[in-house]
Amino acid sequence: MRRLLLVPLMALSLNAFASDTLRVGHQVLSVGDTAVHTIDLLGTPAYKEPLENEFGAYQGERWQYSRDMGRVVVVTIIAGKVAAIEDHIEEHRD
Repeated sequence: MRRLLLVPLMALSLNAFASDTLRVGHQVLSVGDTAVHTIDLLGTPAYKEPLENEFGAYQGERWQYSRDMGRVVVVTIIAGKVAAIEDHIEEHRD
């Protein structure tokens, strides 16, 4: 029974990757880099989502970039610096 649950869970985990770095051509974006450096490497984000704490106060933004081959890169910016980098693979629904 456990083996039957493990296979679908592993398949779901392959769709999103969190990392401290992202290769962009010959350069690398890293956690701790500035928001300006992120824009220099990736350009203007396709979508910006504000981040709030549990009291509704502004904390930062989550920037989304559409990349090649159905990939979406999400960069979390807090206090003007990269706090997290996520690489998602979009699944096409028919």
